[in-house]
Amino acid sequence: MENQLKNIKKRQIWRSLLAYPAAAFVIIQAVDFFITNYELNPKLLTFSLILLIGGFFVSVMWNWNHGEKGIQKFTNKELMSYGIVLAITFLCGGYYWKNTPTVNRTSDLSIGDSFNRLAVLPFENNSTDSSLIYLSDGIPENLINRLSLMTNLKVLSRNSTFILDDSDRNSLGVKKKLKADLLLTGRVENLNNRLVVNCELINVSDNVQIWGEKVFYDNENVIELEENIVTSLLNTLPSSLKRKDSNYQNDKAIHPKAKSHFMKGRALSYGSTKEEAENALEHFRKAIEIDPNFTPAYVAIANEKIIQAMFSTATREEIFNEARTAVQTALAFDPNSSEAYYVDGAIKFYGDFNWEGAENSYKKSLDINPYNVNAYIRYSAFLGAMKRHEESIIMADKAIALDPISISSLHNLGWVHLIAGNFKESEDAFSEALALHPNWIWGYAKRGYARMFQNKCELAKADAIKARELLGDWGSELIESTFILNYGTCGNEEKKKELIDKFFRHVNADNYHDPFAVFMVYYLKGELETALDWAERSILEKEASSYLFNIDIFYKNDLLEHPRFIKLRNDMNF
Repeated sequence: MENQLKNIKKRQIWRSLLAYPAAAFVIIQAVDFFITNYELNPKLLTFSLILLIGGFFVSVMWNWNHGEKGIQKFTNKELMSYGIVLAITFLCGGYYWKNTPTVNRTSDLSIGDSFNRLAVLPFENNSTDSSLIYLSDGIPENLINRLSLMTNLKVLSRNSTFILDDSDRNSLGVKKKLKADLLLTGRVENLNNRLVVNCELINVSDNVQIWGEKVFYDNENVIELEENIVTSLLNTLPSSLKRKDSNYQNDKAIHPKAKSHFMKGRALSYGSTKEEAENALEHFRKAIEIDPNFTPAYVAIANEKIIQAMFSTATREEIFNEARTAVQTALAFDPNSSEAYYVDGAIKFYGDFNWEGAENSYKKSLDINPYNVNAYIRYSAFLGAMKRHEESIIMADKAIALDPISISSLHNLGWVHLIAGNFKESEDAFSEALALHPNWIWGYAKRGYARMFQNKCELAKADAIKARELLGDWGSELIESTFILNYGTCGNEEKKKELIDKFFRHVNADNYHDPFAVFMVYYLKGELETALDWAERSILEKEASSYLFNIDIFYKNDLLEHPRFIKLRNDMNF
């Protein structure tokens, strides 16, 4: 050992161990300076470090061979060893350069803690294939879900970012309507017969690009595509914006074709027709055939079945049983699926009248993903139905923070204020929603509620007229009952009677869809005992609207103090 130390000293290896790291540090600082100030590729920093590591080994070998006696004639063996080390170094550097996504900084602007709201817009489909809309919409939607779990950014919900007008899909529009700090946009394009996705991260305050990435879409592997985008973007963000407790699980184990079918189904699920719903379900089922462990597809089936209830001839029990089976399968594969717990909560609330179970599922969903806006909305509605109004409004406000301009979040805010008796706040929320979505029928119907409870009957009447104009001659049983309540509360008995007669021309004991709505119309007609018969039928048939029996603002003392109604609410464990 002593001889080895003497040998190292003689050969002056200390130069490599002490002087070389010091020189390397100076070089790295210089490279970083030029990258920062002259907008060079940030990959140069790591590339330089790889070269310096290889240079360190060359330095050690050089001093070992020449440190004691000075420079001597190079032997073939020595030259070969230098060549091998340098070849390995450049191969490692080249591999890193080729396989690491490029971060193109167009500004020396850094992202600081002041940036906390990110809006991800649907990507533009500039390819020649119009069917790729599932990519241009699906990729950013997946990025919203992933980045909300992997960063400390408040990533705004799809419901808000996807409904911006074309004129507002820029920094100014995003700043004004969404109050976002960062904007992520992208384009799907054809380049030399290959699909490529171009992404940009923009500082909204000055419209300066902070990050950009070009990723090729090969072999229909959307999972690899998203991984490259997310990896590159996360490398740009400072550590303070990255979540250390991320619940996100990498999608690499998922079959790419299963993910592709899922995205195609999800694109169709946002449609409004029976055919779109059926086609969406078909894609979700194909995803499961390819990958039986693909949890999101089971969740999507459950959610779609709940939505599909309005089109289906199946009983509510059949519909909810199918949804329940799908959710349970999803949770068996992935017990940490926030989406599965959110849908499970909806099934327990609307289908099972299991209040405790619903609340536990909503809480679990938010524990897993505190940025799940749908869970906030549904949990808020649940709390309102349970008359826990203060908590309900807090949840509604959290949904608004993530989803500021969507119908879902604004509707819920207006609704929970309405049932809490905050009629002015409810009117304001529905008015804000209608300013953004002027053809929203339920917005006019429910703002009419808020106005009639404030005795603004002319304005309430105007809302009913506008809703009818948009709806046509006949809508659902439930919305028709809202018109009757509107005119009845405002004292227009003639119009009220006209609408009741019209209702029963469409609906009878053998031809109905919504027993709660029939109960409501009989109650407004003044036939209390018949109304209570339909109330009991609504609960027996597990009608999803049955939770409305606990909303006191719609009823007078003649019903609230009736023994049958009291027993009905007690039996439902309100």
